[in-house]
Amino acid sequence: MTRNRYAPLVSAASAWLVAAGLVCVLSSCKPTLECGTWAFNGTVQSNPSAFPLSSAFTYTPATCGQNCTVQTDAMIQMTWVYDTVTRTNIFASGVGDAARADADGWNIDRVDGEAYGWYGLINDGSTFYTGWNTTGANNTANTLFDRPGGWGPNTYFYAVDAAVCFKSSSCQNKILGYYFWIDNNGTASKFIVAPAWQNLNVEFQSALSGWNAWAPNSGPENGVGIPGEVTVTHAAVFPALTDL
Repeated sequence: MTRNRYAPLVSAASAWLVAAGLVCVLSSCKPTLECGTWAFNGTVQSNPSAFPLSSAFTYTPATCGQNCTVQTDAMIQMTWVYDTVTRTNIFASGVGDAARADADGWNIDRVDGEAYGWYGLINDGSTFYTGWNTTGANNTANTLFDRPGGWGPNTYFYAVDAAVCFKSSSCQNKILGYYFWIDNNGTASKFIVAPAWQNLNVEFQSALSGWNAWAPNSGPENGVGIPGEVTVTHAAVFPALTDL
């Protein structure tokens, strides 16, 4: 969902994740919680200015010995964009990405003007725009749609998608699974497109904290013209989210 809509704002950041990511995939890192199954689909483009993709999670309680009914689960996506030439993180300026990023450069992804960090949730606080996220439930896929693009050459776009219980009488705000993928200038790096490994779940909590620190002072969020959009005074903080 994040786009390089404006000139990139460059900030100093370590390159530890590049090395750590490769090491984790090539060795046997402990996976994060996955209470269900993931299906990732991306369309390689002849013009690498955009990479349309979908990331779907189907929650199946029996997978992890749970007995929880989820009326609605939705996605939260965090991203990490890295310039391999300058060896720095880059951010789309003017949309709060850098302001809410954690110390490692990860930030919660959202479209300009949307007050919620839930992927696809518009400013009425209850409606998900289906062009971004079709929500799921028990045994029904929750699918995120993205089209990262507009970044310069030699740029890696890392993303972690977290499927989270948005509405439930028994497991509200529980994280159901994590998925990691990379857009490398319009193609998926197939050797790192898989359920996430531990430590990325910790990084996710750090990105949530970054969002929550930034949100009360974000300024007005006026949506992007989707029916039902309203203007709110500032972005909304996340509740405490924990693994199922």
